Amino acid sequence: MPFDSMLVSAAVLAMFVVFAGVLMWGEIQTRPAHLKAEARSKRHGGN
Repeated sequence: MPFDSMLVSAAVLAMFVVFAGVLMWGEIQTRPAHLKAEARSKRHGGN
């Protein structure tokens, strides 16, 4: 595979990874407070 094709493929893959990171960050930032508290209690063994 030519070097320029590998470079373009790596750039496209990097953009997908960055986009997934942005979506995950946005999901965490906009999650309702009760879901955060529920996840915290599950992590620490509470009911």
